[in-house]
Amino acid sequence: MIIHGSKMSKTETKACSEKSKTLETGCDFIKCFHERYRCNDESVTAWAQELCQQFPKDIVLQFTPQGRQMMVNVQNCTQDFLARIYNQRKSINCNAFESKYFSTLAKCYSKANDFCQVFKDNRALFMKQATTVMLKKSRQIYFY
Repeated sequence: MIIHGSKMSKTETKACSEKSKTLETGCDFIKCFHERYRCNDESVTAWAQELCQQFPKDIVLQFTPQGRQMMVNVQNCTQDFLARIYNQRKSINCNAFESKYFSTLAKCYSKANDFCQVFKDNRALFMKQATTVMLKKSRQIYFY
């Protein structure tokens, strides 16, 4: 299914794009992205926005120093991916985008140095925050 981005003024598009540049406004940017390319209410961007909201700054600060850095790096990595699409495409193929998003997400996590140890050290907090949201899209997570 091809979705054409919603009509937005250049000012609105630029304001949304600016939100992709900081961690503090990253969830707002994902919301903008979802509103622009609304494949459906259960789309990957709706899921990503919900997951992002489970990790506000006060939660991320509870991770170990290595865990905090991993979370920042993953958020930056996924925001960069979404920002490139947002700034370059007027439409997206929903199925292809979803596949590419999860592939990119896996790459973002795999770039983390010592991911297994970082996850082990922060597992309880990560799972407490993410389990409900991640189970909504579990089939894609396990394929990548």
